[in-house]
Amino acid sequence: MENLKRNYHLFFVWLAAFGMLAFTSCSDDDNGPMPPAEENIVQVAQGASQFSTLVAAVQRAGLVDALTGPGPFTVFAPTNQAFTDAGITDVSAVPVDQLRDILLYHVVSGRVMSNQVTSGAVPTLLEGESLNFTVSGGAITINDGVGVTTADITASNGVIHAINSVLLPPTEEEEEETNTIADIVIGNENFSTLLAAVLEAGLADALASAEGEFTVFAPTDAAFARFMEDNGLTAEALLASESLVDILSYHVVTGSVPSSAVAAGSVSSLGGVPFFVSVDPDGGIWLNGSAQVEATDIMADNGIIHVIDYVITPPTQSIAEIAVGFTTAEEPQFTQLVGALSRAGLVDAVNGGFDDNLTVFAPTDAAFAALYEALDVDGFEDIELDLLTAVLTYHVVPARAFSQDLREGAELPTLSGENTLTVNLSELQINESGLIPSLLNVHATNGVIHVIDQVLLP
Repeated sequence: MENLKRNYHLFFVWLAAFGMLAFTSCSDDDNGPMPPAEENIVQVAQGASQFSTLVAAVQRAGLVDALTGPGPFTVFAPTNQAFTDAGITDVSAVPVDQLRDILLYHVVSGRVMSNQVTSGAVPTLLEGESLNFTVSGGAITINDGVGVTTADITASNGVIHAINSVLLPPTEEEEEETNTIADIVIGNENFSTLLAAVLEAGLADALASAEGEFTVFAPTDAAFARFMEDNGLTAEALLASESLVDILSYHVVTGSVPSSAVAAGSVSSLGGVPFFVSVDPDGGIWLNGSAQVEATDIMADNGIIHVIDYVITPPTQSIAEIAVGFTTAEEPQFTQLVGALSRAGLVDAVNGGFDDNLTVFAPTDAAFAALYEALDVDGFEDIELDLLTAVLTYHVVPARAFSQDLREGAELPTLSGENTLTVNLSELQINESGLIPSLLNVHATNGVIHVIDQVLLP
């Protein structure tokens, strides 16, 4: 139990850092102008017939003085019908200690209006216990689907929200310490951004469930920071992204896959979109050519975690679409390559989905300019069509080969008949052409692009 409390404490510290605490405790001044309420929480409840059982319970539990104090408090108040549905028709039949714990489990510190509630967990006045909130489409649910039926009943020392069921604190059996994927994420300070993202995406229950097993490739806080910097994102923008669920699901595989079973190739993610594993010459494991596995085989009750140093995202464009996109960039690139592919009728050959696996070594516009000068022509239109086709197909390998998949001295087959390309990793070259380090592993739906500084001639 002490470990669980400590984990929850860290949980709230991390969420606070990302502005993701489900509640912000505010004074009346913090909340802005609010009409003064003359009656305290107990008096307001006494004046509402739907809370008569609750009032009787508060009196029997000896909590009247506490709930008439300055607070402020937020009370999630079960209606009479809620108590009846829970089998509590006579509060005098419930032991005082048990009744007190139940009631304290319905109260949190601070005056929390309904528009301040976001998804997450918040500690209650029952020490060591928290309520878990989900907000969807303006509706608020608590724990296992308990709904707020009437919100924002104001009192001088807080606010009441009526709920349709009695919230029961977890039993000792329910509190038995677990070691699920969710527990590990909560308990590791390097996963605070991942934790906030999982909560925002509503995936916490799945990762905490004992049913089923998962393998999670978990980005660290540093991995998220690099990803956000590269994509011009703030933490708030990332968490608000419509693609957040897709991004997180892309890091999860159904079943337990230990590092010993990880092999190069395509892997189907939980979201149904494959990611691609590479194993470099030193045995390092990479995903999509951009994220390296830093730590492996963190065992959980419901699966395995492997830690990665970058966030992977599913590609959404083909090789052809990426190349065309570069031609209209602020600093255009690949205008000659796209034009040459169009003239040779090869655009469709490099346009496809995940079932197609190609690697294109893409020459820059400067590389084509050097070729034109060497051939003494003005452009690709002046190159004989059969020769142009042979040159272009010589740049395409019929396999998805990230840089980590390349091996020194390897001969790579191409679409240009029997002609092969030779890998020179020590010089970072393919044949005599240099690979541009900052433009390796441009991932597409149908393969990968590596940018080179010379046109390859078969």
